[in-house]
Amino acid sequence: MPTAAIFLLVVLAILALGFLTWAHYAFWRARFAPSDRPDEIHYVRTADGWDVQLRRYLPRGAGPRYEEPVVLCHGLGANHYNVDWDPPHGIAQYLAEAGRDCWVISLRGHDGSSRPSRRNGLRWGFSFDDHVRDVVAALECVVAKTGASRVQWVGHSMGGMLAYALGGMEHARYLAGGVVALGSPASFADQAYLRWLTRLGVVLARRTRVPQRWLTRMIAPFTGFFDLPFSELAIAPKSMDGRLVRRLQAWVFEDISAGVMRQFHDWVHNDAFRSLDRTVDYKERMRAHRAPFLLVAASADKLAPPPCMERAFALLGSEEKTLRMVGRAHGQSVDYGHGDLLLGRAAPREIYPLVEAWLRERARPRAEARAQAVATDVRSPR
Repeated sequence: MPTAAIFLLVVLAILALGFLTWAHYAFWRARFAPSDRPDEIHYVRTADGWDVQLRRYLPRGAGPRYEEPVVLCHGLGANHYNVDWDPPHGIAQYLAEAGRDCWVISLRGHDGSSRPSRRNGLRWGFSFDDHVRDVVAALECVVAKTGASRVQWVGHSMGGMLAYALGGMEHARYLAGGVVALGSPASFADQAYLRWLTRLGVVLARRTRVPQRWLTRMIAPFTGFFDLPFSELAIAPKSMDGRLVRRLQAWVFEDISAGVMRQFHDWVHNDAFRSLDRTVDYKERMRAHRAPFLLVAASADKLAPPPCMERAFALLGSEEKTLRMVGRAHGQSVDYGHGDLLLGRAAPREIYPLVEAWLRERARPRAEARAQAVATDVRSPR
């Protein structure tokens, strides 16, 4: 066969493979797409030039309204769908149905917020410390839009750790309404098995990121039928619905920035909780906290096991703090892992009410509903 013909066949094969890959990606993303939408979408610019998205779910139902908005934040390697997936698996929507004004953060580099590209000049490599800047900007936006003097916070995994890191800072006063941290450790002494995992993450990330977003979306239709290797680190597989796993796989996971990965590597190897340059000790900031805290620890969580949650609880300087263990031995129907603490089959009927009740007990009811603040940068109303 002539060389030109062989070359043409190779080019056609590459093009065909590229088209099939794109078609596979596009089809399953559309097939598994969430249908619920926020009432409003807001954007706030951080001090270092990133746009952070805030998804707002307005209070619903005929019940009472409350002074404090609820700010919700996702965990490491996930995006906002971690907390506002299609009901019943969306704690943000659950709280909105209970009369709460809910604001869901999407941190930089995640769905809806600024993502590095050649066009915007932003770069991968940002750290957990930069996510603290995202949180500061988000809190300022929420209090400005709502007129509230304080908020309530719900964070899963790293989302709770970001609240820990605000202790002693000026913006910690906004958290006076109370903080719920679900599966959010501040110590890594009991997770020796994470050493090789974070080391691998640093190697894969190099100077940019761990590129898990594309991979997880490509394998989405094949998941949920069996347990992937090491999946028990992220969830307790038997507590998850297979179809939900496939849908989440196609939409929830995000790339992990190299700076964030290096920071977690440091924390795991040195049982530390500090800034990337090691000048700020976040454990000291935890001791400076005065906000009420509810820490929720899952019995089968391998990323934030109960002993690590107990250490986080001991570090907090707040006078009002509660550590709640969940699992079969504590009255729940399943032994929860990490991600299924919010997205497991039983979470909407066992975990969501627990969180809602704790927040409600510390919230201030409004005498009568106050008009919602007018948003000048609402992008897509329901």
